[in-house]
Amino acid sequence: MRRGKWLRKLKEALRWRRDYLNALREVLRKFRADVVRKLLLAVISERGSLASMAEALGFDYESVLGKLDELAEVDLIPIVKLLVGGHPVQVAVDDTFDEKAYARAMPVSRNLAMFFYSRVKGTFIPAIQLLVVTVRDLVTGEVYLVHIDAYVARKVAELAKAVGQDLNFSTKVDMTLQVLDRLRRELNVQVITFDSWYVNRRTLLSDVVSSLKSSARVVEGDRSVPVGLLPEGEHHVTYLGVPVKLVVLDYKGYGRRYLFSTDLSMSPEEILTAWENRWDVEVVIRELKALGLEKGSFRTWRRNLGYVKLISITLNFLLSLRYLLGESLGVVRLSRLLKTLYLEVGDTKKLFSLR
Repeated sequence: MRRGKWLRKLKEALRWRRDYLNALREVLRKFRADVVRKLLLAVISERGSLASMAEALGFDYESVLGKLDELAEVDLIPIVKLLVGGHPVQVAVDDTFDEKAYARAMPVSRNLAMFFYSRVKGTFIPAIQLLVVTVRDLVTGEVYLVHIDAYVARKVAELAKAVGQDLNFSTKVDMTLQVLDRLRRELNVQVITFDSWYVNRRTLLSDVVSSLKSSARVVEGDRSVPVGLLPEGEHHVTYLGVPVKLVVLDYKGYGRRYLFSTDLSMSPEEILTAWENRWDVEVVIRELKALGLEKGSFRTWRRNLGYVKLISITLNFLLSLRYLLGESLGVVRLSRLLKTLYLEVGDTKKLFSLR
């Protein structure tokens, strides 16, 4: 009975989410509508290798590989703008890497993945570094992935150029600043959050909430002091030449936190709330990996990025369905329900036009 209720609710949510598919088709101008639907369903129903996705939905594998090259250019911002409209939003920035346990060659794999230490696997693995940016709609509380891109070390960019792949070297801070500038122009950004690794003189914009390490030195009055020596409470200090409001607190028994805002009008409570909302980006990264982010390993950088974008547009689609359902379903469970519906109707066109 419970399952039947879920499926009925899901059918209604699919009917209302056709606006997402329309926006997606606008961004993917080169793709036919049926191809867009099949690509989404491939990720939703299989969550495995691209070869298994193609086989399950009757795609020619070589054709799908070609689609990845085009997907690398997908811009998520217009799609998310449709979902949040003019509502005020909070931006969260972080980075991660997609693990490719079976990519081989050192120190850079043939698909130009660098090697990183995985605490989960307890060994070094090849992976591509990804900058991940999310937005939280401050009216509805909905969270979406608004930008994802790969960034490379200078060494990787040089090796890519040597084998005919044109990659521009760019640090994650440079990429972050470029994305934030565009988001401020296109969305109603109220606050920007990231962890202490992103804090430097260039990222201390007018609407930033972040945290400092205990060793970070601030100027309070006429003295320079490590924040770790300041008492709990609210402090008006200068950090790297920028006036900030600093809040020192014992965070839920986990030790001291040193939170700050470059917007001096924010209250300590607002600063804490914004900082806690930074966890949105961590949740989105976890959901990306649940959908199979690490399953793609291709010969070219562009194709790897195309696979990342495919997972990303599918995740936003599933997140939008979750909000319409009004339930806190994980993307894996939600994708299983969609697969059940697909098996019932047996056609992607019917699935996405259910009434």
